[in-house]
Amino acid sequence: MRVMTDPVDFAALVNALPDPVLVVDTDVRLLYVNPAGTDSFGWRPEHWLGKSILDLIHPDDVASVVSSTGTMQAKRVGTPVEVRVRVADGTWKWVEILGRNAIDVPGVEGLVVAARDVTRRRMWEVAANDTVRFQQVVQHASSITLLLDRAGNVTSVNAAFTRLLGHDISYVVGRPLITFCDADGAAELALAIEKAGSATRTVSCEVGMRMHDPDSPPKPIRFEIVNLLDDPVVSGLVVTGYDVSDLHLTRRTLEHLARHDALTGLVNRSVLLEQLEHVVEAHDTAAVVFIDLDRFKPVNDLLGHEAGDELLRVVSDRLRQIVRPGDLVARVGGDEFVVLAYNVPDRANGAALCERIDATLSMPYLLTEGPVRVTASVGLALSDTDATVTGLLADADLAMYEAKAARRGEPERSVSQRQRNANERRRLADDLAAGLQRGEVVAYLQPLVSLATGRTTGLEALVRWHHPELGVLAPAAFLDLAEDAGLDLLLGDVVLRSACSSVRGLDPELRLGMNLSVAQLADRGLCGRITTILADYDIDPSQLMVEITEHATLTRRAGGGRVSPEHTLEELRAFGASLCLDDFGTGYSSLTHIRRYPLAAIKIDRSFVAGVVDHAEDRAVIAAMVGMASALDLRVVGEGVETEAQLLALKTLGCHMAQGYLIARPLAPADVAGWLAAHGADWRAGRDASVLS
Repeated sequence: MRVMTDPVDFAALVNALPDPVLVVDTDVRLLYVNPAGTDSFGWRPEHWLGKSILDLIHPDDVASVVSSTGTMQAKRVGTPVEVRVRVADGTWKWVEILGRNAIDVPGVEGLVVAARDVTRRRMWEVAANDTVRFQQVVQHASSITLLLDRAGNVTSVNAAFTRLLGHDISYVVGRPLITFCDADGAAELALAIEKAGSATRTVSCEVGMRMHDPDSPPKPIRFEIVNLLDDPVVSGLVVTGYDVSDLHLTRRTLEHLARHDALTGLVNRSVLLEQLEHVVEAHDTAAVVFIDLDRFKPVNDLLGHEAGDELLRVVSDRLRQIVRPGDLVARVGGDEFVVLAYNVPDRANGAALCERIDATLSMPYLLTEGPVRVTASVGLALSDTDATVTGLLADADLAMYEAKAARRGEPERSVSQRQRNANERRRLADDLAAGLQRGEVVAYLQPLVSLATGRTTGLEALVRWHHPELGVLAPAAFLDLAEDAGLDLLLGDVVLRSACSSVRGLDPELRLGMNLSVAQLADRGLCGRITTILADYDIDPSQLMVEITEHATLTRRAGGGRVSPEHTLEELRAFGASLCLDDFGTGYSSLTHIRRYPLAAIKIDRSFVAGVVDHAEDRAVIAAMVGMASALDLRVVGEGVETEAQLLALKTLGCHMAQGYLIARPLAPADVAGWLAAHGADWRAGRDASVLS
């Protein structure tokens, strides 16, 4: 027997210990870990030194570690606890930890923690050291548990396999697991089993498993495979399977909701725009039919919104029955629908479809509240080689309003008059191209004010065109022309330069709101041009508030030299601009956008603000929006405020800012500085001081 007489090399001793030893400071940041800790947990010391070990502790066990650390500092040895520790492969181990306060010990100066892996002991404790009882627990578990040999053959299986898939256990044992997989997933499962045979971490895959009943569709099962082939007790691949049918159903439901109208089940505007884009790019022949219900509002007012919803559902059902299989029916607004009919060769066929729609929707409706009768105004546009998505919708919309005017008894325009209309639009587009060069297009700025203080916090740039003959034109008169004529990128640059010119030298705390069009979001050079323009006017990028709508983010995607909206918005955010989602509440996937984009604010659409005082439904919707925004730390702007009552209601509901005619109309460039001097500190200056009190 050898007796050690020389002084002990304590560093070598700690390195030779079979159990992990750690040293942490009083904030449980890792100062040292011995080789056993690295081997046991797979941690790389250089990755974790200086970091809190609480990041490796299961969330449910953090309180125990903190408590044990506290007792460690108060007495010689801390209270031992068992906790779950995350190891390098992402799994959890049960570990018993015991600590001692060595802060005052030279060379240590920390809390010494000894750890021991007690995972296997925990496993046996579950069954009270009763193997039969433990087997019963596994047999009655809700998830599938199998044991495979190295070749992937089933050597043991629990009853969940039979409960979920119907196969008898005696038939399963001895056969390859891939025998029970559907043809599409067999190769993926076989590859996962092969990988697991040499892997040191869990291997996962999701495949369809055949049911015992051949008429039943395959059931989606997610398998997690752990390699215990070298374990002297297990000697196999441990496979756990989970039925993910409900997860797939939820995913399909969410995808459906993101692309369909929740009330009618019809596709929404985003799907319509996608399909129209395909039609335009392929130069297909198609008819676009725009449908607007006449006198729908009285149904809501007289019979209630439930009756209005019922009417919209019946209208949707009738439209589905009218169109051919494969044609598209979309709900694009409250009582507005669009039919996209493919392979319509001429106007005569398109007109026949419009007549069928008109006649069918004009038939009486028997609702729960009683019979009602409404009519529909229908407009037709046909695609051709020069068609654009915006142009098709605009032409169909224009034709619908022609039909509505005719229904009101207004004189119907002749074909020549409509053609003259088209010529006028083309002439206006030429005027716009020239006006952009002559400085006729400028940015008017509308103030945004704080509801708490009345102070002006920002200015939104709103384009106006000073046409030499037609006077000052609002955006609705020419924005679609700009896009059709390919002038929208130039228009955006001109508006930003005009806005920057108006705010240069003013309060640097003011945010400058700028709306981005579809084409701008898809333009690869946008961020570079914005950076240059801001620099030209000494505007810090942090002052820029980029306002986007769902339409702008959904209409186009990357391709053909363009970039995705996500790419552009991330570039803008990276150089300092903040993002605001405009017209919030009017789209069908606003929640998706809140999650997708790094937003700083949302703007509640003016349609809700208009009804916030008189309509409980609008008030409830705004309250829900504000609550959600507050939870996500977003600022909320109410737009279109026209009365003091609306303003007070928004403040009561928790909105942060407001804009609208009550506060100020859009200001011409020459009026911006004067308005801010008089009202910037408090827009109520010179008004009734009780407005926001």
